[in-house]
Amino acid sequence: MGADVARLERDLPAGDRILLDTTLLAAFLDATEATHPVARHVLTDLVRPGRNPAIVSMISVMEILVRPLRRSPPGHYTVLDFLRDHPNLDAVPLDLQMAQDAAWLRAEHRFRPPDALVVATATACQVGHVVTNDHDWSAKLARLSGRLAVVVLDDYLER
Repeated sequence: MGADVARLERDLPAGDRILLDTTLLAAFLDATEATHPVARHVLTDLVRPGRNPAIVSMISVMEILVRPLRRSPPGHYTVLDFLRDHPNLDAVPLDLQMAQDAAWLRAEHRFRPPDALVVATATACQVGHVVTNDHDWSAKLARLSGRLAVVVLDDYLER
């Protein structure tokens, strides 16, 4: 199974900064994931050369470290090296404004805390697209008046 890269690249215009959700990072790091080809294309062909600079929330950093820490404590160093060294990919620290924005998302739209913090990171960093495999995000983020477009990995799998 491959990726419909032409459509993906149309939906993520060159130059647009993107936020990569935990589900994309997990799919990239696990070649057995069905969406791995799409995640690999995003990170290797769009982010690495700078076509689409990307950010990740510290919430996503925390979440993708859990599996390697459970398997073998030294295994998480590979993930940390990936996050530190991947070109055009920045892990963004949380700040007071993001916490306030996340609280608003929880109060007004009933986002779960991790999702609210990831979305608050995206809005604070003024990205145009959130790349995820969470199918609920399209509906959840539609409430934000089009401030963020959602790209769902499954939608770009060639079947």
